[in-house]
Amino acid sequence: MQDLSSAPQKPRLGSQATLPDLTRAELPAVFTTRKARIQDVDGMSCLINEFAAGGIMLARGPLYLYQNIQDYRVITVTIDGVESVIACGGLHVLWEDLAEVRSVAVHPALHRSGLGRTLVQDLIDDARRIGAGRVFTFTLAPEFFSSLGFTAVDRDTLSPVVWAECSKCPKFYKCDEVGMMLHF
Repeated sequence: MQDLSSAPQKPRLGSQATLPDLTRAELPAVFTTRKARIQDVDGMSCLINEFAAGGIMLARGPLYLYQNIQDYRVITVTIDGVESVIACGGLHVLWEDLAEVRSVAVHPALHRSGLGRTLVQDLIDDARRIGAGRVFTFTLAPEFFSSLGFTAVDRDTLSPVVWAECSKCPKFYKCDEVGMMLHF
């Protein structure tokens, strides 16, 4: 029988149930994003669902995040030697020229620190790189997205493919979000 007590341990899936405590975090001078990995799903889910509980964004369960992991970017910090997600966001392609920025969440202790801006700018760069001509979002923070070049759009002008996604949303019949678009 092999002794595994000193072997490096893979992070347990499902182990992050609360937002990370940043008091012991090693915060870098400059935050950078990277493509999300399977090991980030618990942290992403915790962060997104913290805001979903307050009605600020849609909840995202582990199944959805695993199936769409390639859509996401994260920003992480090291806390007690463990990498923890402190911001995340996704870029989901809907059609040949249209992508959606979705599930942008930043740890509440780091709001207004530039993490959201860094994250969304990298998602916009991803959209350009893959050839999307437009990026849209539905948001409760239109001023933030306006500062990144997005403009408010009339919902009736959005592609039917957007409405196919919206029909799955619990807010579909009483949506309080602002539709915003960025054209390249």
